[in-house]
Amino acid sequence: MPADGPVERPPEEFDVSLAAAVTGEPEAFGEAFLAMPEADELELGGGLEGDPAVAFRRTLGMFGTGVTVLAIRVGEQIHGMTANAFMSVSLRPPLVLVSIDRRARMCGLLHEGLRIGVSVLEAGQAALSDRFAGRPGAEAEEPSFELVRDTPLLAGAVAHLVARIVRSYWGGDHSLFLGQVEYARYGEGDPLLFHGGRYVRLVRE
Repeated sequence: MPADGPVERPPEEFDVSLAAAVTGEPEAFGEAFLAMPEADELELGGGLEGDPAVAFRRTLGMFGTGVTVLAIRVGEQIHGMTANAFMSVSLRPPLVLVSIDRRARMCGLLHEGLRIGVSVLEAGQAALSDRFAGRPGAEAEEPSFELVRDTPLLAGAVAHLVARIVRSYWGGDHSLFLGQVEYARYGEGDPLLFHGGRYVRLVRE
């Protein structure tokens, strides 16, 4: 999840035992990506100076987003990570897209045909977001999952999706995974929001 700090820091993720989950209702793409195309050096406007990559990251951080936990089942383990690079793509067919750092373990585990759970976090779940981003605090609660279509969904989230990966694409230092949604639900509550490198709350007039 974007945050101020060294851009080179690899993403953090989290494994939990499948014993903590409640049961309810392939071809790997490998390293077949094209090399990064040649591009002009990033120009910094508004008097900005310093590392262009850091400035670019902070510029993107001005785009407020929700926060999700992506989770898959690997044997008897649930592997999950916090991500806010998530978006809807299509209603018919129902498609979503996630962007994952190619250094992340999650990126190496995903392949076409695999189902992934997307849990849209509720405003009170910042500690869980930090935990799945590798920053557990003293107040971090133990995560609880429900299995739907053999796919883990985080309890307490405001919305859940189960999507089957149907395509993967090159995205520079990230990989883009297109998923066809097979299950969706939502409930009451406000979403956890992220802007400018920190959590923010929705204010209703």
